[in-house]
Amino acid sequence: MDQTSSNNHQSGNMASDFYSFSPENTTKKKTKAVRITICAQVTGVALFCLGLVVGLLIGIYGFNGVNKNESGHSSPTQSKVVGQNENRQTKPVDTHDHTHSHGSRKPQTVSPPTPGSHGHSHSPVDSHGHDHGSLDSHGHSHGPLDSHGHGPVDTHDHGHHHPHPSSENILDSPNVEATLPSTDTGLGKEPVSAPEDELHCTPCKWTHPVDEVTKPELFSPINSTEMVKARDALYRAGIITVKPGQELAFNESYVQSMYLFPPEKVKALAYLDHDGPFPGRYVTAMVVEGAKKEPQLMKYKIGPLEGDVENMMISPLLKPNEVPFSNRPYDTVETREVILTVMSELYRINSMMEECFDSRTPYKDMSVMPNGPFMHNNERTSRWTAGLRGLGDKDFDFLNVLPLNGLIYHGGQDPSKWRVYDIFYLNQGPFDSVNELYEAYNSSQLVVVHYPEGTREWIKRNTFPKRDLYQPIRPHSGRLGANTVEPTGPRYRLKGHTISWLGWEFSVTTSQHRGPAVFNVKFKGERVVYENALNDIGLLYSADGSGQDSIFYTDSTFGLGESKTAISDIDCPAHASYIKSVMWSPTAMRGSELLTICIFEVDAQEPLYRHKGDDIEVGMRNRYLVARYPTQLGNYDYLIDFQFHMDGKIVTTATATGFIQASYYYINSQFVNPNNPGQTPFGYKVSNDIIGPIHDHTFAFKVDLDVVSEENDFQLIHWKYGNIMDALKTVKKENITFPGYFFHNQTRYVEWEHVKNERALNIDSKNPKFWTFVNNNKLNSWGVSRGYRLVPMHSGTQNIQDDHPEAQHLSFTQHHLTVTKRKENEQYVKPIYNPGNTKDPEPSRKYVESMVDGESIENTDIVAWVALGFLHIPTAEDVPMTTKVTSGFTLKPFNFFDKTAVFDIPSHAVGVNKTKYDEEPAELPCQFIPYSVQG
Repeated sequence: MDQTSSNNHQSGNMASDFYSFSPENTTKKKTKAVRITICAQVTGVALFCLGLVVGLLIGIYGFNGVNKNESGHSSPTQSKVVGQNENRQTKPVDTHDHTHSHGSRKPQTVSPPTPGSHGHSHSPVDSHGHDHGSLDSHGHSHGPLDSHGHGPVDTHDHGHHHPHPSSENILDSPNVEATLPSTDTGLGKEPVSAPEDELHCTPCKWTHPVDEVTKPELFSPINSTEMVKARDALYRAGIITVKPGQELAFNESYVQSMYLFPPEKVKALAYLDHDGPFPGRYVTAMVVEGAKKEPQLMKYKIGPLEGDVENMMISPLLKPNEVPFSNRPYDTVETREVILTVMSELYRINSMMEECFDSRTPYKDMSVMPNGPFMHNNERTSRWTAGLRGLGDKDFDFLNVLPLNGLIYHGGQDPSKWRVYDIFYLNQGPFDSVNELYEAYNSSQLVVVHYPEGTREWIKRNTFPKRDLYQPIRPHSGRLGANTVEPTGPRYRLKGHTISWLGWEFSVTTSQHRGPAVFNVKFKGERVVYENALNDIGLLYSADGSGQDSIFYTDSTFGLGESKTAISDIDCPAHASYIKSVMWSPTAMRGSELLTICIFEVDAQEPLYRHKGDDIEVGMRNRYLVARYPTQLGNYDYLIDFQFHMDGKIVTTATATGFIQASYYYINSQFVNPNNPGQTPFGYKVSNDIIGPIHDHTFAFKVDLDVVSEENDFQLIHWKYGNIMDALKTVKKENITFPGYFFHNQTRYVEWEHVKNERALNIDSKNPKFWTFVNNNKLNSWGVSRGYRLVPMHSGTQNIQDDHPEAQHLSFTQHHLTVTKRKENEQYVKPIYNPGNTKDPEPSRKYVESMVDGESIENTDIVAWVALGFLHIPTAEDVPMTTKVTSGFTLKPFNFFDKTAVFDIPSHAVGVNKTKYDEEPAELPCQFIPYSVQG
């Protein structure tokens, strides 16, 4: 019997003796029993106090997290630089062949995603069973997930009630076109905290917003069924050579991407406005034709998709070899091979990687980031930069870059002929190969960097954006914040991809390369915009480092429409509805349908207008509808909003957030400011060993305004300063006399400029101009041309000159506004591929600056190409995450109406003697209300 059992047994006997009714003399037994009982009670109290103290300590430990120094090492501050002649222990280079056969690589075990990981993708595994991480939309690799660095999760029940469905419930609905918020308001569920006669449940009418689609949609994204039909038509015609399930190779022909081929505008308007024939739906397919004798990239128009596969027409959209094989855009097939090739080379000098970067092997702890552009010296060559992994194996870490980069030639169709060269280590080089780099390292010819032991664990703990468990939580932040509800359900209606709300009607769509768009935008039955579409996002970096300097991205190449499912209640409110978009997967050979576009009404909690006088009190609460598209490309996340306001405004915004793409901070660089070592001409030091390199974001939109009709004019209104005669001369040139009734001779005035020909403009704050698009054929009641004004948000200005090597690719960033005559073959601001001849006169290959060729834009269909954004100098507050920065523009009615356009909506209107003329709707919300309030 153990000690505890023995004690319990003795206590049981004593209890029995204490309450004994034996006729024997019990005085002695009672005294002993009382003494033992008192001791037991004292012992129990002591044990209780000890348990209470231990419990409190455990609670404090669990709340504040474990000691920062989890790995048993002090948190590393920054890497140590070792001079050329200092002694270093080195290991012999691995001379085995670790090139593309991967024959000698050891298989590794990849940990499953942590609870904080979304796990949207899976790591690609090579033919030998090695997991080398997944590729994001930029084609970057992601290493195996580490289990360290994730703090405890608050599991306390704070009494928060979430009546809306979780993200899983909202997003895991592949068989519906629009997924709606829950209609369960909790009515009829009797509260247990109050008597039935004290609370009364007010019933609510919840309006279901989905209407049946009664006619074919022109602008909805290509769906997965249509993609399969187009794929089968291409295979049937012998254009592609791979079947679903077959592994892709560079000597095969396969579909790289698919998206909607926009209908001709004339046919679309005939169908939409005059019950004309349905123009049909067509798909654009980008095909990598590797199986041809002369490999190339080709675009095809396929359709109509309503017919059978056998009857579909397939038309090439490019000339033969217009886009050579070496000029095609990146895709996941190629970037995976690029990353594996660089990884295999770094693995050959693994001992150097261990000693310098606290890395076990490149495959476990390092990642490789291919950087654009992918053409160098007229060859298909990319730069690459190595980094450490701070986000597990599913997400690439752009933050923790290493001072190791180089070039990789990846031309042709045989990866065994690719090579890694021009390698720089701490800006020392170039070295023609890893062998040459390793020889210099062993001979002490290099200045080297040593990351302290424990660096990679420190990075994992500090890169993942989460609450700092070592700081006290901000007061009251643990309570549920303000939230928006729809007491009677949505006020918008959904009919497929067509949305209507309080006089607005439009179609929302997205394309795999270009991203989201709205088409056929009408307000109160009149069209104001035919197309408002994101076209591209341009970024250009400047940094002190051969791997990061002059990196540029045009994100349409990687796919602005390759989104993931929205983060419910973060990207969009819990009451939002979701609409599908479809992304083509070249490896799966099919489309993937995701609920990515969210629709919701916003209560701005401010007045749209208001006035409070002595006798009157009027106002209207500002509410508007949002169609939002969240997306992610590599390190940056974007939210594209199309906002529709009750007064006829359309606000288009582009918001950036996410991680910065860092560059390595080298303390001995000649660019480090000796008086302030945290400053360089290319940015600030923002964390251990990294600089936030300066860069910009420019968002390009195509805006095809149709103010009442297609016959529009572009008019500049100059805001000027001068004398009275200057103002008079703007309307009358002859027989003018000085008017003597002005108080001052100096004044401000406006001057109208009727723009006759295509033109590019920039924001000029010292010489303000109003950009207006008017219909001179349609006047309002006051004899003024009806129009809309394009109002840009404050924007950065691109200052690179034509001598910059990437000026051509970023030419759309040079002007804030370009106005051209609309043409069917001038669909986009730039091509998504690199034409073999950038001066090709064919309009479909034009960059926007080439579209400005002097054509008349008077009384015709015109397009505004808008390019706005911001300049970014990253600071410490951008690590680990950049909080949102927004740019965009507003389309504002400009004499389009006869008066303020909101007086067909109930509003707050109290007049003389407190007479209430009108009031906004005020239905009781869906909640339990005390019976006494009911009256």
